[in-house]
Amino acid sequence: MSAAAPIVLAANAPFALSTDVRKPASNPALVYLAGLHSRNSRVSMTSKLNVVARLLGWTDIYDCPWQELRADYVIGILTKLAEEGGRPRADGEPRGRQGTCINCYLSAIKGVAKAAWLSKRLPYETFLEISAVKGVRVSREMAGRSLSYRESGKLIRVLEETDIRTVRDRAMLLLMLGCGLRRGEIPDLRFEDYDREDASLTLIGKGDKERTVYLPDEVAEALDAWIDGFRGKAPGRMFGRIRKNGELSLATALDPRSVGLILKTRLDEAGIDERTTPHDLRRTFATRLLDDKVDIVTIKNMMGHANIQTTTRYDRRDDETQKRAARNVRL
Repeated sequence: MSAAAPIVLAANAPFALSTDVRKPASNPALVYLAGLHSRNSRVSMTSKLNVVARLLGWTDIYDCPWQELRADYVIGILTKLAEEGGRPRADGEPRGRQGTCINCYLSAIKGVAKAAWLSKRLPYETFLEISAVKGVRVSREMAGRSLSYRESGKLIRVLEETDIRTVRDRAMLLLMLGCGLRRGEIPDLRFEDYDREDASLTLIGKGDKERTVYLPDEVAEALDAWIDGFRGKAPGRMFGRIRKNGELSLATALDPRSVGLILKTRLDEAGIDERTTPHDLRRTFATRLLDDKVDIVTIKNMMGHANIQTTTRYDRRDDETQKRAARNVRL
């Protein structure tokens, strides 16, 4: 949805602005966002709540009186998102957002409603009614894919140059492919959390959960080459921005979007499907471990998931894997 042509639920705002919600303490949306542990989650949910505010007829999260939400407004928002919240079709007709995306919007709205209730700005009955709104049942085929060994080999080969940018990119992308790191975890990695002798890296992942990842030899070699060749051993960010003159700035953090753009550039150079996403590297990591018969509890821990159900959604093994398994069935 572009800022130039916002979609709205009603011609006028459905309820009156009654408080100065630009003060964080009086804005349930800001209270909810402050409680999110991940910077990436805050950015994502802020964007979604801005969309919700516009659907309700307001300008943004500051302008919208969240404490006056009602369950029927929430249902109307979900309906509008399902009908025409996504990018237009090729023929110009509106297209709705996917179910998983709509459910994420609902989660944000419920979080704001809870913050409003806890601050005694939303009646308990209204909070219960909003909490009872059901999400969209998602039954479509899982998104994303796993790279083939041929594809990952092509990606690695375009990262064999020894200039500063390529050495950095190789270390970052191999951490994603070989250790299953999310793109949002790359910018916050720190040198002092890397144990070179143990080839392990401690990081804070999604949900503010700390985990230790163990680096395969090829990944450790790529990271060591980055440290020894360009970064150095001073404490601080593991990666940073590289200026046009080739100067490294560790004081200037990368962001998840930049990591995604770096991957896209390298995929283009390797001639790999442009629809491949950063999260597909994480799916590849999980799929290959499953294919190597690593038990799923271990994979769950390696990926930093809270439960096994999440881990199972990363399995992208193809029909050939099922055929091999079928041949091993004993009757």
